[in-house]
Amino acid sequence: AAATAAAIALGSAQSAPSVDLLAQLSATGVLLAADANLTPLQEYGPDNFFYFYIILSVLIVAVSAYLITKPYWEQRFLIEKINAQKLRFITQEKDVGPLDQFELGRMYNQLEDYSSALAEFEEVEEDFTDVRASLSEEDTMGALASRAMLHNSKGYSLINLEPPRTAQARREFVRAVTFWPEYPEALLNIGRELITRSRFDVAVRTLNTALKWQAAPAGIQE
Repeated sequence: AAATAAAIALGSAQSAPSVDLLAQLSATGVLLAADANLTPLQEYGPDNFFYFYIILSVLIVAVSAYLITKPYWEQRFLIEKINAQKLRFITQEKDVGPLDQFELGRMYNQLEDYSSALAEFEEVEEDFTDVRASLSEEDTMGALASRAMLHNSKGYSLINLEPPRTAQARREFVRAVTFWPEYPEALLNIGRELITRSRFDVAVRTLNTALKWQAAPAGIQE
């Protein structure tokens, strides 16, 4: 019996690793059976650089997709805005006037549908006497500015038609500054048209007049 007890004690001592042995294995980096089942995330923690590059890549893709599709969405929203304005002319005919039609023409200009814009501007010009009633009785400058903007927008449509109607556009720009002599956009359009005809001296004077009322970027000033 004593021999049996001694054998059991000896076997138990041989089967159980010592504390020093466990410490040595841990110090040398030898994985135990329990540690072998750990995932890299559990063992080392999150990789900050990995997540940073993932987030950066997603942002780059999102911004690139936005920039690539931006013209499409802008055009689509503009078309929807035009359709809503045209529907308003049908459903609320009594509440719309020449100014609303003028805004529709300007939207056609943004859409580069210059023939449709020109048709709208010509109708507005025929009914422009109705605009005065929608403005304040004391707002004389507002009425003159509205008429100047109409002629300037009409000239812009004429000069961008295919083929361009340069002579008619020139007359519209001149009519615009007749109603508003300091109208910067009309003066700029006149200056550009003069440059195409190599009338540089007159163009410089015209553009300098425009610069007195509205500062331009350095590139345009040069």
